[in-house]
Amino acid sequence: MVSLIVAAHDKLAPALMGTATMILGPTEGVTTVTFMPGQGPDDLIAEYEQATQGTNPDDGVLILVDLFGGSPYNAGARFAANHPNADVVSGVNVPMLMEVLAANKRDGATLDTLVDKALKAGTTGVRSFKRGKPKKKTTPAATTTETNATSSPKNDTTNSDAAGAIDPNFPKDPNHTMNCVFMRIDSRLIHGQVAGSWVNHVGPQTLIAASDSAANDELRKELLLQVGPASARTNVLGVDKTIRVYYNPDYEGMKTMIVVEQPEDALALIKAGITVKELNVGGVTFKPGMKQVSEAVYASDEHLAVYKELADMGVPMILQQVPNSHRTELMGALKQKGLI
Repeated sequence: MVSLIVAAHDKLAPALMGTATMILGPTEGVTTVTFMPGQGPDDLIAEYEQATQGTNPDDGVLILVDLFGGSPYNAGARFAANHPNADVVSGVNVPMLMEVLAANKRDGATLDTLVDKALKAGTTGVRSFKRGKPKKKTTPAATTTETNATSSPKNDTTNSDAAGAIDPNFPKDPNHTMNCVFMRIDSRLIHGQVAGSWVNHVGPQTLIAASDSAANDELRKELLLQVGPASARTNVLGVDKTIRVYYNPDYEGMKTMIVVEQPEDALALIKAGITVKELNVGGVTFKPGMKQVSEAVYASDEHLAVYKELADMGVPMILQQVPNSHRTELMGALKQKGLI
């Protein structure tokens, strides 16, 4: 594992790590260095040296700093000049830091691969919502059917079920389905923990946000598609459409991750035959009348009834925000809190 140092003026470095930890969970092997008034480059170099004591120099050292030409950068350049397997990258931001942290956990991570990741993520993470909108294409009426809308599993973004409910009696062959490797309940559907942490951990080919409300809200759908991860094709589909796509033999075996915003949607998908090893309950935001289950999960009486039904069906449910955070069995937590 490459030794990582995040160095910046004032309290930016620990703040960046705090944000990354909130999204990715606890991370080891990272040192933050704070550059304060009255310090000089020699002080920073001494901190860089101290941060790498006891590490294997062959593993490499990467210093991520805030400003090109600032003292943390200049000290990092001097440090790298005297250490053959070290480098410094300026312009550190949250996307860059998250990508480097995630990549450094993988087998075979090297200084060069992390530098490449940092340079790419640091720039691609800078986006404009309005300028990033895809240009609208004129679609002939004949191509708005469900069959054509799902003709390309990697680009299935014609997501509206506005034309009406899908026939529940369409052919469902359980031997020719997508491979749903992960299902999560998350009120926000796609955000940092999903796109930046779980997708990297699960490695799906496609990510489906299964939500009737999102699929029929053009602005929300557009935003979810924009923030989808680069490593997986992102789709925003209604619940019925998700079921139909799951059973489409054209997508047989496709490694798929599904995120729903409420327990009722997970129940509908599982009742329709979508098989999951377990259901991840990652984030259900508070609304009046809800009871707290964990730091990130609240439950209404309706939710509790759904969880009971899923448990009766034999579906394991796990409270877990990010892949490296603590796993708690949901029904056990509910019983402990006297909610069931």
